[in-house]
Amino acid sequence: MKKSIKFLLAAAMLATVATAGESESFGGLGVSIWTGKNGVKVVGVIPNSPAENIGLKAGDLILSANGTEFSAVDPAEQVSYLRGKAGTSVNLAIDRNGEKLSFSVKRAELEVQDLDAEDVSSWYGKTNGLSAEEIGFLASQRTTEGYELLAVMQYGIPISNSAENLNINAVQQISVKKAEEVKLPEARPIQSSEGLSLNGTKNFSLVNAKGARVKKQGNVPLYKTIK
Repeated sequence: MKKSIKFLLAAAMLATVATAGESESFGGLGVSIWTGKNGVKVVGVIPNSPAENIGLKAGDLILSANGTEFSAVDPAEQVSYLRGKAGTSVNLAIDRNGEKLSFSVKRAELEVQDLDAEDVSSWYGKTNGLSAEEIGFLASQRTTEGYELLAVMQYGIPISNSAENLNINAVQQISVKKAEEVKLPEARPIQSSEGLSLNGTKNFSLVNAKGARVKKQGNVPLYKTIK
């Protein structure tokens, strides 16, 4: 790998390419970066990540996070200001080609997982000449339960869907934890003042605006579904 590129996938660091089969979960933004004395340079933005959703772009220079200027922080420590608990927010100051911008972004729980060359070879019978479609399919099969695949990266850059003749070296898959489904309480029929089910078709009684009881007969439902 060139120099010491750090995969800050989701505003979190992967100091080097993970060893075969290794994975890491953390709260982050969804970018790969270079750290440096002048700030954190965005190298790649993961599709459908918090970073992409707020409009971060490759080439952006992150100057500060939550008021901490990166020029005053050791490059080895800069990642820790971007990474954090999933669901928490971080305010970023950005230099984009000389234009100063500010963003607030909420961290998501992401997982970075190495695609093992041996695994790829046993699946496709090769580790070279692969298409993005082939790598993406295998990555989807290897995604941890409860997570959703966002992208496949090579050397910290998202692989284009049309890419061909790829080598499995330095390829990682990035996934985000799915939101938990909210289960609504089971609906129960309301009972009328006479103890009859209001969603049935039996006789029932209503009270009008003046308090007088109104008698309804037969197959007339008490209420309609509100859409």
